[in-house]
Parts: sequence; structure tokens; C-alpha cells
Amino acid sequence: MSIIDLPPEILCQIFQSTGDFSVVNALARTSQALHSIWLANSPAIFFAVALRALPNFSDAECLITAQEEAHAAAGPNFPGPSLSRHERFLFNARCASAACKHWDEVCQVHNLAHARGDNPALRPSERARFKRSFYHLWTLSTLSNTPSLRPQALKFLAACDPVELAGLDEIATWAYGYNENEFGDSGLDFKDGTWNAAFQMVGQYCAWDKKEKSGHRRIPVGGDEAPIGFWVFFDHTQHYLGQIKAHW
Repeated sequence: MSIIDLPPEILCQIFQSTGDFSVVNALARTSQALHSIWLANSPAIFFAVALRALPNFSDAECLITAQEEAHAAAGPNFPGPSLSRHERFLFNARCASAACKHWDEVCQVHNLAHARGDNPALRPSERARFKRSFYHLWTLSTLSNTPSLRPQALKFLAACDPVELAGLDEIATWAYGYNENEFGDSGLDFKDGTWNAAFQMVGQYCAWDKKEKSGHRRIPVGGDEAPIGFWVFFDHTQHYLGQIKAHW
């Protein structure tokens, strides 16, 4: 008995049980029958696999929910095409990967071999931290640019813990001041004005001069560990995050 002779619902479960999208892609290319199963059930298969395969799934879902609420609030005036939930997820993930690649190029963390040992290249855990903060900043931007959702933006910031705020502060600094806005055809554009409200909110909420007056201490990290002053997402500087929690 061939796999394609199994009932469609069993074939769909096989797709959903895979642990990686490369396996999904390989299965879908195996035969016309399996490709048809993928096309007919792609949203369900996508989210079943994404929940296991993507470390930032919950943050990505939070962004999608904000985007859907903004779309509903704007109605026919919403800019850009209308996307399904899994299409939006894939588009957002593509933007997150493009941003992370550029951040890696700016930081050149591979030059910090003295601090990172034999594996100075950017690691999966560091990419995951960056993308988590990227999704947070994008969520904040989406909420803050929709008048009816701005109260949610403030609640979103208020719910962030000190480490999450440090990540937001750092990624907003990078997005506003250090990127060249060269993300190919990903559709990511930090210079179109829609991100400004988020940059301002993060700047006000994470204003170190005000926080230092109230007893919160900025954590000094040397340039030999923190390229261009960025350090929150790196493995070799995670021990400093405990100091943020202690002094926030």
C-alpha cells in the first residue's frame, strides 16, 4: 500500500506532524496527490507545524492579531493587500528574517571571537531574541498607528518586563538610527513614517535619564562585548540581563 492510498485526513495528519517546513515542502513535491492535500489544507498544516518549528510563534501571532484588528478598524482605507492569516504570517516572518540579517551585518558580531569563543557567528538563540523584539516593535507600531487601538499600545508597553523593554529599546535604536532601509523586496520600510509613533513611545517609555533619576541604573557593557552598544540579544552578554531586573 502506497502512502498516497491513505485517506486524505490521514495524509493531512502526516503533514501536520512534521517538525520542519522543509519536510512539508518535500512531501508536497512527492506527488500530485500530496500536493493537492497541501493546497487544500495549507492553513491548518502551516499553523500545526509553525507551533513546533518557530520559536517566535506566539509573538508572531500577537502581531497578526494586531494587524487584523487594524485592518478591520481601517476598513476599505487599509493600505496594502488583504492577506489570509497564514499568508500574513509568512510575509511577516520574511520581514523579520530580512531585518535580522541586516542587524547581523551592522553588528558584525563575528568579529568578537575573543568574547564568543570558537563560534562567533550569530546563533539561532540570538536570532530568536532579535525577532521577538522585532515582532514586539512591529506590534506596537501597528497598534499606535490606529487611533482606536492606541490604548492597547500603551497596555502592550505596560505589560513588558524589564528585559523585553530593553530589547524594544535596543531594536528601536537600531531601526531608527543604524539601518540603511535596504531590505530588497521584503516590503519592510522603517522610513515610511508608520514606525515613528512606535519609536517615540519606546523612547519615552525607556528614557534612561528619567529612569536613572528614579533609581534605575543603566547597565554599562563594554565595546569589546557590545558592537555599536548593542548587546541585549547576544548569548555572551545574557548575564547582564540579571542586572537590568535587579535595578529596574
